[in-house]
Amino acid sequence: MRRARAWQVVVAGVGLAMGVAGFVLWLRGAQSPGLAGQWTGSTDTGSGFPVAMELADGGSALRWGAGLRCSGRLSPTRGRLVFTLDRVKGEGCVPGTLRVFPTPEPDQVVIKMTRQGDTDITYSGTLSRHS
Repeated sequence: MRRARAWQVVVAGVGLAMGVAGFVLWLRGAQSPGLAGQWTGSTDTGSGFPVAMELADGGSALRWGAGLRCSGRLSPTRGRLVFTLDRVKGEGCVPGTLRVFPTPEPDQVVIKMTRQGDTDITYSGTLSRHS
């Protein structure tokens, strides 16, 4: 078996260090409190319906569906980007898990909703924050 040359070990070490640093920076950005505010948009699955989300320290909520007829409370879990959707009101509206994915645009996020008990994404969409 061939022994690694010194420069190969250095290159591998630098690459590993850069990967770890990038991952740590990504986690720090994902956990930042920069997502607070009112977000609106629509789903991009099926016929599409409106979604309104409010993220705040004092309580977060989601409204969705035709005429925003469904509503529920969002409780953060796992690093503030995964929310439990409960206390759901509205006919045919169900609780679940909402995942928020920041985008390169600071006032835009992608959401993915999974119904309680399911593993497949029920709907997803893009929301924008308006100042």
